[in-house]
Amino acid sequence: MSFNKFKATVRKLADLPWEDLKNLFSWPSGGSPLQADNPNLLIAKAANERGEVIAYVTAESVLLIDGYTFNPASDPSETPQAGDAIDKVLAEHAGVQRIFVVIPDEAPIMKDEKFLRVLERKVYQQPVNAARRVGCGNVQSTVQFLN
Repeated sequence: MSFNKFKATVRKLADLPWEDLKNLFSWPSGGSPLQADNPNLLIAKAANERGEVIAYVTAESVLLIDGYTFNPASDPSETPQAGDAIDKVLAEHAGVQRIFVVIPDEAPIMKDEKFLRVLERKVYQQPVNAARRVGCGNVQSTVQFLN
């Protein structure tokens, strides 16, 4: 079957129909790893042209931190507290419950560190056609920048 014969949908866990909830909890042979207490959890499902559900995927938005700079003159004992404050404000701003931090190769293994195997999948979407303005001529922009 080709990709275009499948229909995929995404819903929040709380908005799933009973049949999908039942499948999510009964299909896994070793018990469901579903984080039912996560309000940000999304459930995507793919069904074939007959309407038969083939797969479910659980997903959530996460924040990836991959660059940071520390003040060399600061007290090293303050670094974890500064990191905690930054994590909190970034998570609130992005509306996420988890942050992934890329650890430099030379850093020692840390308490609570997890090892993840990750597969990056590129998703190619239809290009967006640039909108054209008709009859705008030499109109000046009213955009202002504040410092």
